[in-house]
Amino acid sequence: MSEITRRGFGRMAGLAVLAAGFTAGTGGVGTAVAATAQEPFELRHLSTFDQRRYFTYPTHNGFVDADRIVLGQRETGATSLWEVNLRSGQERFLARFATPAGDRNPFVWWNIHSGRLVTCAENAVWLIDLAAPSPVKLYSPPAGRDLSVVVNLHPAGDRVLCSHYPAPITAGPTTAVEIELTGGRVREVYSGSVLATHFQYSAHDPEWIGYSLGGNILAWALHPVHAPQGKMIWDQAASGVPVGTHNVWNSRADTGCLAVAIGGSAAGLWMVHPDDRPDRLLAPGPSSANGAYNHCAISADGRWAVTDTNGRNGSAFGQVGAVALVDLTGVHPPRTLGLVGWGSAHPGHPHPAFSPDGRLVAYTDTEAATDRTRVTLCDSGGSWTPRPLDWVAEAEELAFSTSGGRAEVFADPQCGAGHGVLFTPAASGSALTFTFQSSEAGLRTLRLRVKRHDSRGIYRLSVNGATVGAPLDLYSPVMTYAEPEFGQVSVRAGTNTLRLTHVGQHTDSTKTPGTCAIDRIGLRRAG
Repeated sequence: MSEITRRGFGRMAGLAVLAAGFTAGTGGVGTAVAATAQEPFELRHLSTFDQRRYFTYPTHNGFVDADRIVLGQRETGATSLWEVNLRSGQERFLARFATPAGDRNPFVWWNIHSGRLVTCAENAVWLIDLAAPSPVKLYSPPAGRDLSVVVNLHPAGDRVLCSHYPAPITAGPTTAVEIELTGGRVREVYSGSVLATHFQYSAHDPEWIGYSLGGNILAWALHPVHAPQGKMIWDQAASGVPVGTHNVWNSRADTGCLAVAIGGSAAGLWMVHPDDRPDRLLAPGPSSANGAYNHCAISADGRWAVTDTNGRNGSAFGQVGAVALVDLTGVHPPRTLGLVGWGSAHPGHPHPAFSPDGRLVAYTDTEAATDRTRVTLCDSGGSWTPRPLDWVAEAEELAFSTSGGRAEVFADPQCGAGHGVLFTPAASGSALTFTFQSSEAGLRTLRLRVKRHDSRGIYRLSVNGATVGAPLDLYSPVMTYAEPEFGQVSVRAGTNTLRLTHVGQHTDSTKTPGTCAIDRIGLRRAG
């Protein structure tokens, strides 16, 4: 038996971790039926792939209220909008627009505030009163100009931003205008010789208007006093960020945008301010393609973010990524809400976003074989904050040993303390064992935090020699994090052992025997 030992008994109560977990499976090891990595959040498919429905862009709001959501539906040469009641499932047709396949963007995005929806279709901005749906044309660009499909509502809900360019859209000059929903008065807010896109009001201070400019979608902003001609607000080179993208200004807690940094030494989620405050890396993310953050959204209170992640080979059609929930305060490490397919193009990208009250997350999922889309909803159940533990330890701080194979500490900024323990078994039956202390005996709920990957295997979990739950399949086609919980686990006073024994393989695992990676181990009293 080889021994690798690190001493320490973890951190006691006060270090809370995440409440995500596995759904218990059934069957024995011989039949290779394992508990699959499913999170405990309530996931609902609001549509089927046959319907080809999708959700709106992350800078927009697609929720009518706490009970209703609007979905787009791709049709031959057209896109329709449908309101779906989240409680009853009842749906209502709202509008249909011509979106020929030859269009630069053969789809629509939509934005909702106070029962009114705005969208861009047929090279016009439309207003729909959801109380009596009937599209009213609000604005058309000058002759020879094409509108961007991105339209952004003012936080007061009384005006909308849009931008137009020489037709067809390939370059500037750019003009952005603000249109009042009542009366239709138009005011120019930006004019420039270059291609500027994604104009958005700051939800916290709508005098600031963010936009994107440059090959790597650099962050810029306008202000009638502080930046009337616009200014770059993120020095990506100084931040060590080769590509900064997909800025969102939805936080009502602070003036600034949440942006995704891709590649380089500082990948992850950044908060970028238009004033003199320094830019901050709030949540480090993966620097490799597998699991890297792509689009992002921020809750109105500024506490939480959701991102879609790239698959093993990026965000190409057919890749399987994930939707991750990120605590921007840094208290809790990221949680995986679910796996998601990437489509060939918009609107088949996941684009997760929060409801205005922050309770729900909706996103688009794509079927790899057909490129058809559906919409998935994740419900926090009232709060994204995980249930606290009575005791929790970082895996690398516990004493651990192996029986066949090797274990090593690895670095990962998405682990709770930046590290975890990776076990590479020599053969099936090899095991990784942790030792931990308990001040008293009794039944506890056990929680693990594991890093899932395409090289993982299937493991049996036992505590003090007693098998806990069904074997766990730790395989995932994309790098994700899960937190299985197990109730009614008997713990001794004094020294306890937790063992993970390799018992099988997922058919798609890239390594035989498959590995296992543990970040944290925690306990709480049952009940």
